[in-house]
Amino acid sequence: MTHMLLGLDIGGTSTQGLVAEYTAGQWNVVARANGPSANVQNVSAQAAVAALDQVASHLGLSPLPAGTALHVVAGSGGVDTPEDAEQLRARIAQALGVVPGQKGLDITVVHDTRLILAAGGQDTGIAVIAGTGSVAWGRTADGQESRSGGWGHLLGDEGSSWWVAREAVRRSLRRHDMGLPADDLDCAVLQARGLDARDHLIADFHSHAERTEWAGLARLVDQNATVGHQDSQELLLQAATHLVTAAKTVVTQLGVTGPVVVGGGLISHSAQVRSAFRDLADDAGLTDVVVLEQDPVMGTLHLAGQPPRN
Repeated sequence: MTHMLLGLDIGGTSTQGLVAEYTAGQWNVVARANGPSANVQNVSAQAAVAALDQVASHLGLSPLPAGTALHVVAGSGGVDTPEDAEQLRARIAQALGVVPGQKGLDITVVHDTRLILAAGGQDTGIAVIAGTGSVAWGRTADGQESRSGGWGHLLGDEGSSWWVAREAVRRSLRRHDMGLPADDLDCAVLQARGLDARDHLIADFHSHAERTEWAGLARLVDQNATVGHQDSQELLLQAATHLVTAAKTVVTQLGVTGPVVVGGGLISHSAQVRSAFRDLADDAGLTDVVVLEQDPVMGTLHLAGQPPRN
């Protein structure tokens, strides 16, 4: 029987997948694929299954090849309860065209912060995600766990790309109410949304409040900050402050100060957020801060361990 691993990182913007074979005593990646988000905080359950099916098909796993023992490790935001995990396992099985619990199939579901720490080669420490959403999570050597944030964009996600984008929109509206002329950031936001006036942002946001789409505006804030726009720089500093605060909450709960592994699109793409996070983390006494240089989905290899003997 051939042992294969399907690794999934189900983010707010996209789903990253890989297939690995267990040879020579380790998992070796043989294929990778990307697809739409399969996170039900962002899309319907039906759309989530379709996204998982798309990724699995590109990886040659839908349908599942005969004679294959498949080990699935999936990390996703929104996995907050055992019921959440069970529902995601069912969606993955549906996408693969198999029955949950059937022989030769096991599906492990974790919160996506676990992938960050594992991709950094760590089993203990603190993981921080700064992507479309935000969350901090930690684990001690004796298995204690703690989390801060990760409540979704309607309740939190401070310091995330979506939060940065929303705050840029709120800033534009405040400036409009104060009678201030549109500046470079205001104009960039309007151009990105195809609007002529700042007060049109209100209806646009409420009628098209799809967080993945809006989160893309964070890059405009970063671009303006890079060329010296003071409010953009301050906004990114606030984002980094929220992220460090989340990490500090985990520190308080667990009593560990590091290593701290940070990943996600915002911190990966924004040198300003990375620099501010490092400085603030150092001031807060956090140690061994590492910005993840590989995709979090690679953490599934670490979490998978060795497959059972045939």
